[in-house]
Amino acid sequence: PLISYGVMNSDNPDMLRRAFDLGINHLDTAHGYLRGKSEQVIGEVVEQRGNRDSISIATKVYFARDRERHVFTNEASARAPAPTEENFFQLLETSLERLRTDYIDILYLHSCYSPEMATYEPLMAALVKAKEQGKARFIGVSTHRDEPNVIRATVDAGIYDVVLTSYNYLQDHKDAVGDAIAYAAGKGVGVVAMKTQGGKRLNRQEGVEINHQAALKWVFANPHVCTAIPGMTTFEQMDSNYSVMADLEHSESEERELKLASLLPGTYFCQSCRECVPTCPERVEIPSLMRAYMYAEAYGNTIQAEETIGTVPNDRGLRVCADCTSCQASCSRDLPISDRVREMAGAGWARA
Repeated sequence: PLISYGVMNSDNPDMLRRAFDLGINHLDTAHGYLRGKSEQVIGEVVEQRGNRDSISIATKVYFARDRERHVFTNEASARAPAPTEENFFQLLETSLERLRTDYIDILYLHSCYSPEMATYEPLMAALVKAKEQGKARFIGVSTHRDEPNVIRATVDAGIYDVVLTSYNYLQDHKDAVGDAIAYAAGKGVGVVAMKTQGGKRLNRQEGVEINHQAALKWVFANPHVCTAIPGMTTFEQMDSNYSVMADLEHSESEERELKLASLLPGTYFCQSCRECVPTCPERVEIPSLMRAYMYAEAYGNTIQAEETIGTVPNDRGLRVCADCTSCQASCSRDLPISDRVREMAGAGWARA
């Protein structure tokens, strides 16, 4: 099906059973989602159902990176190990154990936001080795920043089978992402779309909600997208998303809704353009904090929000904001940075 299941925000086994009953057969997770609980519940339900051979499971491995230079680094943390072959296979073996399987259908190098990260030789070699050993059927890269360049670098590397990219109607550079997706498809690389609806809600304005069905239809208007992995936490969301396949054409009202929503200021969706970083005297990793805020407020996933904050070095993270008395950071797209970091710090996330 065009609709697959992003199992990032839910560890509800009944949601997985419902997905299988509908006919959804591709599940997307990651080693770190819900601190491993996402992989665990998938493994339990798939073992109970005995349907491993009829479904596809994708997971991802994440490594330490220098956010300023956009490269992997050996400066590891508890949540982001150094990008070595030993650490790679340690993460992979843990994921295999949690998922109760001896192979992953798609194994992604998680969250690459530069061509240099997508083509980092030691990790590419580890991915190829995992594929040769039969522990990964296909290998790929996931990206939600500088997607056009990362997609093209991934394709040109010549080893990858799949790319997982953010792609939605709220992106300022959506046309460039669409062109890169077409380039990947033309070279025989599969494309999976994520963050397809830009969140669960647009913002806190009363009555302003995302038309999720219209947003999905927008993604599938690109014929080169193989499937989408919206995160779903309720049965209503799953049924609503799945029903899109019955009619992929936009109505006039849906087109109007998407156009108006894309012009709305102060949405939860951060473009990750990084224009805000130089406006902060401490050069705090604001895009990561905005992404964490989106996970918490738009998706209701505080665990993933705290995990995201935890991957940022202390001298560039929320702890710096908690000690700041006058935020000077500004967003060219009107995201209220100071309000959001103050709210996160007040919630105690600075200690995450």
